Amino acid sequence: MKPKKHTIPYDFLIKLVSLAKGLVFHSIEENFHENEELESPYPTALLCNHVSEADVVSLSMVYPRLKPKIKMIIPAREDILLPGFLQKEFRAKGILKWIFKFIDATNIIPILLRYIGAVPIKRPFRDNARELIKKGELRDKVDSEWTDLVEHIRKGRNLFMFPEGTYNHDGFLNQVKRGAYYIKSKIDKLHFNSFTLTYDHLSYQKTKLYIKYGRPFEIQKDMSGDQVVKLVAETLGKNYTVTIANLTSFVLLKLEKESKIKKQQLIDLLLHLKNQIEIKFPEITLASELRKEVFHSQLELVFAKLKKVNLIDWEEETIRTKEILHQIPKSIHNLKKSNIVLYHKNQLTSHFSKLESIWNAMYLGKGVNT
Repeated sequence: MKPKKHTIPYDFLIKLVSLAKGLVFHSIEENFHENEELESPYPTALLCNHVSEADVVSLSMVYPRLKPKIKMIIPAREDILLPGFLQKEFRAKGILKWIFKFIDATNIIPILLRYIGAVPIKRPFRDNARELIKKGELRDKVDSEWTDLVEHIRKGRNLFMFPEGTYNHDGFLNQVKRGAYYIKSKIDKLHFNSFTLTYDHLSYQKTKLYIKYGRPFEIQKDMSGDQVVKLVAETLGKNYTVTIANLTSFVLLKLEKESKIKKQQLIDLLLHLKNQIEIKFPEITLASELRKEVFHSQLELVFAKLKKVNLIDWEEETIRTKEILHQIPKSIHNLKKSNIVLYHKNQLTSHFSKLESIWNAMYLGKGVNT
């Protein structure tokens, strides 16, 4: 089947979705391995980590980077295609509430998403999946949905999918499901590429998004389901961006409980870590603020936000960490709210061994004093 090439109306509607970036993000930074494009020859499955509802806007920013641009099929949570989604999901207040109410009333989101290529997918223990489990119908429903996705690919569309299936509420990459393995088993000549989203919720008043584009990779015929899951997780994990927020979080959690550190000393630690990453592990992507070493104002905002949620004390030039900073909440369902420092540190999971090696060298060299 010939690929369904993009059209002016298709591109225009995705452009409309991208206009929401101003409501959601402070700014968006894109990082590439090579050329400013994402290779996606037909048929391709594009894989991405799943952070929040804002990923829909992120996808609209990625689409112009595709080469070539081919219409997509996008598995989407069922309720996002139902009326009233924005109000139910965000429960916004003030002027934003009325903006969402107006958008919901137009029913424009389901219309746009369906035209772009979104199809509803059941999620275990969400939507009405519990009822389907009781009836013994969930497996048949899931199989039919995946079969439908395969048919759309065979009809000329490329696939975009979140291999985790659900949001990663704790900053970690969630357990990757076997979707890529299943699709590959049905379409032998399927290509794969990826991009990884890193959200910095601390360094600006609004969230800053970092997009790291991947390189094409192949899934071999003889690979088992577990091997495919591991490959996908490693591919997405290694492309998390090191940001002001997650690197600061890493350092704060390496300090002893209720320790004091001078602001300038913390800056020096961040700069040393950043320099060592560039020297020893150039494959790790650093945020532009760290590369340029211009992040003092952002760091002060980080301190202010952490003081507001009672994770640190900050007076003049001294930061004191609180014991609660090191406590793992009983529920990590929404770690971004209960311990946003741990949330950001978890983004660096795939980089931990490398960061630890740098930190240990600093410690042994008496480069860390608190």
